[in-house]
Amino acid sequence: MAENKKVNEKPGIGRAVERELDQLRKKVKELTLRLQREVKARELNAGLAAKAKKAREQVGKEAKTLRDQGRKLALQLKSAITDANKRQQALEEAQSKITEMRAQLSSKTVELKRKSNDLRKLVAESGHRAAEIIRGKGQPVPEPEKPSTAPTIPSEPGPEESRSDKPTSN
Repeated sequence: MAENKKVNEKPGIGRAVERELDQLRKKVKELTLRLQREVKARELNAGLAAKAKKAREQVGKEAKTLRDQGRKLALQLKSAITDANKRQQALEEAQSKITEMRAQLSSKTVELKRKSNDLRKLVAESGHRAAEIIRGKGQPVPEPEKPSTAPTIPSEPGPEESRSDKPTSN
């Protein structure tokens, strides 16, 4: 019977070993699949990392280009502002000159009107004298004395002269 036990024990041991081998095979398959998944995941991660690096480099290049363009635009804007300021200053100077010239024109116009009135008076007086001389047959008529209204001519009329300074005609 001892032999029967050994024979009976072998198949029981073989089955346990078989089961253990099956479990180990399953475990190996699971680990192999897990390893393959991890390899694929790492490959994907490596690919994503490479794409991310390329994208980062591209964004860096674009950012540098945009910074350069921004600097150029800033210089152009500064130049345009400077030009606009110069034009504004020139406009103000021109307006000031126009105001000054209008004031001079006004004062000269007033002076010309006064001189024209004086000349009109002189022409009228000369006409009266000539008529009296002709009527009096060559006898000169003494001139009536009038207060001297000799015109004073300013050396340079300025904008301080106003229209209220006009002489009034009698």
